[in-house]
Amino acid sequence: MKLHILERLKAESAPYHDQVESNPYAAGIMAGTLDLDAYTHYLELFYGFIAPLEEQAEASGALDASGYDLADRRKTPMLEQDLGHLGLSPEQIRALPRCSDLPDVSTPGKLLGCFYVIEGSTMGGQMITRQLSKTLAVSPEAGLRYFNAYGAQTRERWSAFRERLAEAGADESRSDEMTEAAISTFRLLQRWIDADLTAPR
Repeated sequence: MKLHILERLKAESAPYHDQVESNPYAAGIMAGTLDLDAYTHYLELFYGFIAPLEEQAEASGALDASGYDLADRRKTPMLEQDLGHLGLSPEQIRALPRCSDLPDVSTPGKLLGCFYVIEGSTMGGQMITRQLSKTLAVSPEAGLRYFNAYGAQTRERWSAFRERLAEAGADESRSDEMTEAAISTFRLLQRWIDADLTAPR
């Protein structure tokens, strides 16, 4: 039986999604044990992955054809606001390490599969926002812009993106491409976080 692209994306990327969510930073958030310094560093890691990824997507000739409204959904400014609130200067933010092993976004299908991961995280981000609001001196407006993302509009924005995925994934070859790209994005993000965790301090 042919799976709908949304079911397929969720099912086939689930093991890689679970790996990302089990990293020590994410576990510390849910356990209420992550301190402000570790939270700041976690945001630095997301910045180091997402900022170059969004730049690469913006430069990709596939962006317009994908229908992904990057200009309206960009996460880099949210991360910059959070890091600024947490004490980093613009110069320090610009100097943060950036991932060079990024997902391939050279076709509309690959780009959509990649941003399935980034957009999907906004749903879990709502739970993270509630959790961190209880344990750290941060709020949705100050230090939690990235995880809070679209705030009250999150479910509506995710639904609109899912519709775009469904349209694009109706073609089976593109469905394959989207699924492979989502898995690759989770794996590369995990590799980026793991490299930091094992780096000498």
